[in-house]
Amino acid sequence: MKTREYQYDNIRFLLMALVVLGHLLEIAGEFPHRELLYALIYSFHMPAFLFLSGMFARFDRAKWLFGMALPYLLLQWLYTAFVEKLGDPWVHVQFSRPYWILWYLFVLMVYTLLLPVYDTPSPVKQGLMVAASVVLALLAGFDKSIDYQWSASRIIAFQPWFLLGYYFRRAEGLRERWKGAGRTFRGMILGLVTLCCVGLEWLLLRQGVTAKMMLGAYGYEDLGYRWQTRGLIMCCAACVIFLLFVGLAPRLKCRIPVITVLGQNTLPIYLLHGFFFHLFRLKYPWLVAQPWQVLLVWAGLLLLLGNPVVGSCTDFLLGGGWYRLLQTRFTCGRSIAPGGKI
Repeated sequence: MKTREYQYDNIRFLLMALVVLGHLLEIAGEFPHRELLYALIYSFHMPAFLFLSGMFARFDRAKWLFGMALPYLLLQWLYTAFVEKLGDPWVHVQFSRPYWILWYLFVLMVYTLLLPVYDTPSPVKQGLMVAASVVLALLAGFDKSIDYQWSASRIIAFQPWFLLGYYFRRAEGLRERWKGAGRTFRGMILGLVTLCCVGLEWLLLRQGVTAKMMLGAYGYEDLGYRWQTRGLIMCCAACVIFLLFVGLAPRLKCRIPVITVLGQNTLPIYLLHGFFFHLFRLKYPWLVAQPWQVLLVWAGLLLLLGNPVVGSCTDFLLGGGWYRLLQTRFTCGRSIAPGGKI
């Protein structure tokens, strides 16, 4: 029986908590350092989440259809209909532009379909695949026609992180060599990467880089920045990912009360917190006007949506659980002879 890797549950909680906090900061009232905190979160949290998704990605036709494609269609309809009903004049029911947070589900659908292409045991081919994806991510910003439609821009811009996570999970030899290195050497590398991370964050903020530039959905001309800026953003995200998955993960292998459980139930937090977000945005903005209100709503959403009961229901309805149950019962039924003997 496989041992649960709690370190990734804990990191998953951390990243999901930042996703929810970042969204609440979008509609929060003005307070000191709000924009700074918002930009810091967006400088790494989505690349890190895609890296984590890539680590555990596998191609399963049934899971893709019943755990990704059908939920996307259902949630796209529910979200757009819900927000339109709340009175947003710019939103209408449609399926070609993944609405708001659903872009992430859509790009995962695309990356999962591409897994047979990504899957190669050769380190050289893996390196070439990552290098090509980085070049494409930088070039995509020059084309204004690649935007929110079918999440085309984000599919290209965030592909390197998914690929890196997919290959990192399978690079057992590389991970073993890192473990075998001396503590002093590992400490020096982690310290150097930390300094690089702080320096890059400072440089990005000093240059006036905004969260919009980190969304991967806008071209360079639209926001008035250059490909070098996107390159710096990617370098910064790479440093944070290294610190999270190489430096921090080995120290988080134990169960942490509340945090680990919430980390095991991030699916409902991701899929459902948007309904509350739009309700606050369009009807009750005063509920997130002050910093203490933002923190209270943030903690409340994490605890409400991340508990195991909501997690089990969401997995059953939207994660393909109902299909797995039917499949298991059908398989068991076929394996039992008419006389009741297996």
